[in-house]
Amino acid sequence: MKSTRVRRWANGVALALLAMLIALPLVAQTETQEAAAASISHDAFQLTPAAPSITRQVVVDATTAFSVHLTAASRTLNVSLVAPDATRYSLGDPVTSTFESGFFPIDTVTTTPGASYLLTVSNPLPGTWTLEVSESAALSAPLDVLTVTLLNNSTTLVLLGGGDSYPAGNDIRLALVAFDGFTKVNALTITGKLFRPFDPTFTPQSVTFHDDGTGGDETANDGIFGTYQVQADVDGTASTGNFHRSAGTELKVVPHNAAISGFTDHGIDSDFDGLFDQVDIVPAANILEAGNYMVSVRLRASNGNEMQRSVSATFGAGAVSTDVTFSAADLIRDLGVDGPWQVAEVRFFEMVGSDPVPADIRYDLGPTAAYTLGSLQHGRLRLNGSGFAEGLDTNANGLYDFLHTAVGVTADFGGFYQYSVSLTDRNGRELGFRAGFAFLNAGDNTLDFTFPGLPIGQNGVDGPYFVSNLVLFGAGQSLVATTALTTQPFTASQFEGFILDHTPPVVTVSVTPSVLYPPNHMMVEITPTVTATDDRDPNPVINLASITSNEAGNMTGDGNTSPDILVTNGHIFVRSERSGNGKDRVYTITYTARDFSGNVGIGSATVTVPHDNGNK
Repeated sequence: MKSTRVRRWANGVALALLAMLIALPLVAQTETQEAAAASISHDAFQLTPAAPSITRQVVVDATTAFSVHLTAASRTLNVSLVAPDATRYSLGDPVTSTFESGFFPIDTVTTTPGASYLLTVSNPLPGTWTLEVSESAALSAPLDVLTVTLLNNSTTLVLLGGGDSYPAGNDIRLALVAFDGFTKVNALTITGKLFRPFDPTFTPQSVTFHDDGTGGDETANDGIFGTYQVQADVDGTASTGNFHRSAGTELKVVPHNAAISGFTDHGIDSDFDGLFDQVDIVPAANILEAGNYMVSVRLRASNGNEMQRSVSATFGAGAVSTDVTFSAADLIRDLGVDGPWQVAEVRFFEMVGSDPVPADIRYDLGPTAAYTLGSLQHGRLRLNGSGFAEGLDTNANGLYDFLHTAVGVTADFGGFYQYSVSLTDRNGRELGFRAGFAFLNAGDNTLDFTFPGLPIGQNGVDGPYFVSNLVLFGAGQSLVATTALTTQPFTASQFEGFILDHTPPVVTVSVTPSVLYPPNHMMVEITPTVTATDDRDPNPVINLASITSNEAGNMTGDGNTSPDILVTNGHIFVRSERSGNGKDRVYTITYTARDFSGNVGIGSATVTVPHDNGNK
């Protein structure tokens, strides 16, 4: 990965930059975009009255297609691409299987009308192509032409950083890397320049990219504050061949209203039990402008894990410091290793309204004290994440007679401890229970719990199984764990006592209302109540199977209305009608329930439309 710094601008004010610019609309980055990967390259040139035509080289590596997009304040350009084998493709040529082009006028209110020109070649010959551009109309002034070349392959350029505001005098850390698929490309040739958009008085500055960890250029120039853009053009070699790519970013330089001078750190034992409940990092700075600030600190551990915390404070002008708190629980969870931890970054933001504007940024300020995870607040009796489960076949019949489990526990104080624990299935049903005493040494220990296999097999529910509801206490300490261990996914058929489940769930259905009268041909909503019980599965899956009627949809004397049954958004409606020449109409609503063994139970209820009031 290449990195750089450009330093020492106006009056000795330092600005560090590493970036690249994507200046055209098709590939423009937003200010919040910190990384972009693209198979793209850019170019810009002028046509003048004295030289109204130009040729430019376009490097094309192996790709299924590539496009060249030109934008100019002109609608009369002639544009051609010439392949390495001299094949010519020109704007306006007939569309073929390998070439197409387009012309797109651009009308604006504030600028000169122009156009976009697009040439696309499929399965192009790799190598150096020639782009030929000429103005067919007479030029009275220079004409700017911007080009973007897009290739459809996996050789990409990635920009990390930018898209933010930075206080003058601070390092702005950005990075550039080229990828061949997922493999980093080395030996790049990089050309970078810094621009100030819409400021013709600003002379573009060179940006040198480093791969040696050193600082960058030092260039003096007035007018440091404002928005800047940096573009990088990269040449290299990948599996697609020689390639050329471009990338960029935009950044904003703001006044440097704070100067970070360093930090201190200390642990706080708020309950006086000998363990730190939090570690505070205390950045110090000189504030140049009084106001409301936000201070953030990022820590990095030796394993590469990072965490960041921030605090808001009101500062007057002058030397200040403030505590940024990292709780013991967060440090243990997020960093996970002993200190010292590196203070990787400190930022002071001045709040302008509700917007945080960077006032100072410092990187790699140094290590904290050598805090250990054991010195941070933690349970004196705790699970340590270790453990296992294994089936035991004591009679060599191929079925497990017992399930042996082991749970890792760390104790700060040795002694005798009392425990109780359950084995449960995935439905929460208890399959075994153990209680007793165990001696724990100070440090890591293993608690062994062995459960009979017969209840597991008879239950018929496949694993994983759970060592649950562990209660452990002694030596003045206690531990309660809802789940102490999750086993691998045993099957119930691996244990003694397993009998294949052939019993379907029992399904009970009732409906309200169950009688509809009078037969006024109106649709009436029916509310079902469905229950399903199973000897093994506590939650069989219930589904509506069917709704039927003992009469056809339109029969003599039923009013000639249909449909008579409707199900919408889970709601059931049936029509209150019956045939005048028949008997009662009966709707039958049927539900099924499937247990985890695949057995299906059926239940139904009826809704009756009586033929007359006497049968109601």
